[in-house]
Amino acid sequence: MSLHAARVTNLVDGVAAAFAADGPLAVSCPGHRPRPGQRDMALAVAQALQSGEHLAVEAGTGVGKTFAYLVPVLLSGQRALLSTATQALQDQLFNRDIPAVSRALGLPVRVAVLKGRSSYLCLHRLELARTVGSSAQRDPAVAAGLEQVQRWARLTRSGDVGELDTLHERSPLRPLITSTRHNCVGTTCPQAAQCHVNLARRQAREADWVVINHHLFFADQVIREAEAVDWLPETGVVVLDEAHQLNDTGVQLLSLSITSDHLLDLARELALQGNARARGLRPWGHLALGLEQACRAMGSLPREAGAQARSAWTEVTPEGLDPSTWMQAVAGLDQALTAALEALSATAQSAAELARLLDRIKGLQTTWSRLAPGGPSPMEDTSVRWMEWGLDRSWRMVRAPLDSAARFSGLVSEAGSAARSWIFASATLGHDETLGWFTRGLGLADHSTVRTLRVASPFDHGEQASLFVPHDLPEPSDAAHAPVLAARVAQWATRLGGRTLVLTTTLRAASRMAEALNEEVLQGRCAPVQVLAQGRLSRAALLARFRAAASTGHGAILVASASFWEGVDLAGDALQLLVIDKLPFSSPDDPLMAARAARLEAQGLKAFGDAYLPEAAMALKQGAGRLIRTETDRGVLVIGDRRLLTRSYGLQLLGSLPPMRRVVDEADMGAALDALVLTRSSTRARPCS
Repeated sequence: MSLHAARVTNLVDGVAAAFAADGPLAVSCPGHRPRPGQRDMALAVAQALQSGEHLAVEAGTGVGKTFAYLVPVLLSGQRALLSTATQALQDQLFNRDIPAVSRALGLPVRVAVLKGRSSYLCLHRLELARTVGSSAQRDPAVAAGLEQVQRWARLTRSGDVGELDTLHERSPLRPLITSTRHNCVGTTCPQAAQCHVNLARRQAREADWVVINHHLFFADQVIREAEAVDWLPETGVVVLDEAHQLNDTGVQLLSLSITSDHLLDLARELALQGNARARGLRPWGHLALGLEQACRAMGSLPREAGAQARSAWTEVTPEGLDPSTWMQAVAGLDQALTAALEALSATAQSAAELARLLDRIKGLQTTWSRLAPGGPSPMEDTSVRWMEWGLDRSWRMVRAPLDSAARFSGLVSEAGSAARSWIFASATLGHDETLGWFTRGLGLADHSTVRTLRVASPFDHGEQASLFVPHDLPEPSDAAHAPVLAARVAQWATRLGGRTLVLTTTLRAASRMAEALNEEVLQGRCAPVQVLAQGRLSRAALLARFRAAASTGHGAILVASASFWEGVDLAGDALQLLVIDKLPFSSPDDPLMAARAARLEAQGLKAFGDAYLPEAAMALKQGAGRLIRTETDRGVLVIGDRRLLTRSYGLQLLGSLPPMRRVVDEADMGAALDALVLTRSSTRARPCS
């Protein structure tokens, strides 16, 4: 049965019938019950699809927005591109939500999930890493990891490295077993017939629906423009879930950048491919070492005391750096790149791999010339440049557009575009009915065919959740803040039996919080609760351990930042205490936010009130949304930042949160936690969405 044969003549009527009290969703999905907000959203999506318009909808937690867009898209019979923020959410759509809707409506649909190239095992690179005398083979831990990957490679069908629980985001194995656009050898690869990337893309081209993520969506746009190659099929509908991330994701993908990771990977490839394809023709190991040392030297530059993680870069030298040492580092890196370029130019004809490396280094030098010396850029008037400093001497040079408005507005307006309707959905898109925070960032505010809708959460947060803002914690900027808060969290988690998620505003803060909590446990000042910290396992493995710990005597505390502020769905009793360490304000020294604020001030608006405060409110709302995920969940939200009580903007930020019962002091907090323990149910079944 073709998808178009299933088209409903009157889509709106078909959607209304699907969500009726005795409709197919209620019959097929145990626990599903009619939700007025979900039906309203689904009807709005149906109207947009039927009229060829676009819709941005903010659907509060619990509305069931996924089913609210899947049902009308399936009933419309159109090919669809479904994009979401993370790979975990891609997997949830592909493995759970789409099959449930398809079964309920009795309409089969061919679905493929497609991720970025670096998400798939490269069989060729794995074989190289295991057989060539590289540094990987000299490191026993890495060599053992490669053998574990090899055993998994014989079993996997998809090649998705997300199946490897022990492979975290910064694992040294990742660049050895996955490929990039630059180091893939293409059709000359001896493993081309078994290539997991090619298989995934072929399945995507043949599917009715393709599930992707926002990074891949924007990467496809960049590749289409630069190389006239497209990965994604043409579709009649584009659905962008978790749409609040689109602007920042677009900025990231549309930026010019060079990173230490790029250059260190290039050094690895230079040694690996040079010795494998042109051994003895050039001193490949020496060239790779020179490039690596120049890269490390850049990351080791001394900076002024108190310097931020991002250094604004409006002049020749980034802020906080000595001009002479900066120019020395720039010259050293330039010399290392030039030496590698000369060696590859002389040997590239001997192997396709070396020719690709030559093209890659030429591209890097072009970007380098537009970044390091402050060369001209076509984005000069609407971009901002900075240096970003990370852990282990890592760094990034970036020139970024201030937002994604120009590119995205053009996509939606593009004449002859195959995407007939665009649907944007998220739990957090704005503070008013126009969803201006979202639409302005993507250049959609003035589009006459873009409609907006806000659907409130059906949860009774006043009954289900409590909010505690301790008034006696140190200021967030005080070094004592993290250990004092950690001591409180340890006591609360002891009382509750774990079931605690701590969200921090930075990865460094997460590391400090985890260390402080472990110290509380080691010193016997709390129960022997398990402390799980982001970065030591994959996200999926951390969440699985956290859920499993809920059934043990003392439970677990999960400490995380970044991606854990959203897309984490810990329904039921697994999570009952959510702690946010401090208000998620962007640093006032952040170059991108500072440039956005300056643009608003030039328009007669206020930097803090119109830039920093709305961004913080959206992030706070997203983080707080991790606590209550179903109608039966109960929990306490703690925000460890007394500025909510002492600053004039506190009421505005509190107003961005759902109304919750206020906990006034530690005694009240203890009573609230005890009540959660007393009323805790056995495992609750998750209702169908």
